[in-house]
Amino acid sequence: MSITRSPDSTRSGPGAAPGPGRPRGGLRLAGFQVRLTLGAQLLAMLTVLAGAFILPDLAPGRPAVAYLAATAVLVIGFLASLIAHELAHAVVARRYGATAEEIRIGFFGGTAHGRHEFATPRGLWRAAAAGPAASLILAAASVGIALGLIGLGAGRLPVAVFAAFAWLNIVLAVLHLLPGAGLDGGRLVQALAWARSGNRARATITAARVAQIAGALLIAGGVTALAFGYLDGIWPGLIGLVMISTARAQAREMQAIAALSGLCVRDVLPHSGPAAEAVPGWHTVQSFLDGSTGNAAGGPGGRLGAGGAPAFPLRDFEGHAAGLLTLSQLALVPADRRAQLRLMDVATPPAQVVTTTPDEPLGQLLARLSIRPATPAALHTAGHALVLTEDGAPAGVLTPDDFRRAAQVGWLARGRQEP
Repeated sequence: MSITRSPDSTRSGPGAAPGPGRPRGGLRLAGFQVRLTLGAQLLAMLTVLAGAFILPDLAPGRPAVAYLAATAVLVIGFLASLIAHELAHAVVARRYGATAEEIRIGFFGGTAHGRHEFATPRGLWRAAAAGPAASLILAAASVGIALGLIGLGAGRLPVAVFAAFAWLNIVLAVLHLLPGAGLDGGRLVQALAWARSGNRARATITAARVAQIAGALLIAGGVTALAFGYLDGIWPGLIGLVMISTARAQAREMQAIAALSGLCVRDVLPHSGPAAEAVPGWHTVQSFLDGSTGNAAGGPGGRLGAGGAPAFPLRDFEGHAAGLLTLSQLALVPADRRAQLRLMDVATPPAQVVTTTPDEPLGQLLARLSIRPATPAALHTAGHALVLTEDGAPAGVLTPDDFRRAAQVGWLARGRQEP
């Protein structure tokens, strides 16, 4: 396994943006780009605080520099455990034909392997099981090292650090094996149902129902524990609530994907109007609002008037995509800075926007849109897709309203009612 600094790379696969590059930085592990998001950095800081409070109690009487070194090792080991978990998913997924992509580590773990598409249930369950298996192997190795340190007569501090590694990896494996939507356990249930029925969509609905049942059981167990005076019962209760809500969202998403079957992006892409016309990204916010970018922004017939578009594609001097701008981002610009800030300074950069092509199936695109935004800027464009031509020029924007309208048309075309 090689570890090298990754050069700037461009997107690949469906909806790839051939023009803009991705942000620099990160590591390459086994051919995958690995990046720690802001959520992972926050998680590291919380680990530092936990180590500062727990380690002195587990191994008292040591100098401050020893606690600092132990905390640093604990943080590095925790992040390495998260990376190893996700890397195991990615390596096995690549073996079964999934498109190679970067690994992003966030506050709730990895954000990439859920996007893998598999041709068979075998690839799905093996990729899902690889992460927890890697975590359990790391836990066993940490236990072995801790026992070895005890046998060598090492102090309590290094033993406590490796015991913490073992505990963290066990918790990581157990949590991911819960049969929840988006968790490894949920994907294992989906793979089993897929193998039995031969229908992937039906298997996804089955996995969502199992997740709701498991969530209800966790809530019941948490409430029972609270009734007997155990305050820790709040945690399974909260996990159960999250599992139920995510399972319902997964079921709705699969129903929407089924409704969009047979449709591609060009079938619902607006070919005229503000959403289809790229705006020069170098213009200032004030010039855009004044209508100096070509089409009047204000007024009843402008971009922001009645019936106007909620999002606008931006282009650079070469005609490539320069970002995606939404009304919510414009509203956050102070009035006294509108003349200084350019549109591309306010918009979400292309590397943080879900991009597509006119020929991508809508169901496939909708599955990619369900991934959590990785940065605060991407929150404004969540649920949006920037449509690009083959040369990287913006061809329009698909908004959540476009997907809802397309789903309704799909259900009507099949003679069924909307779920």
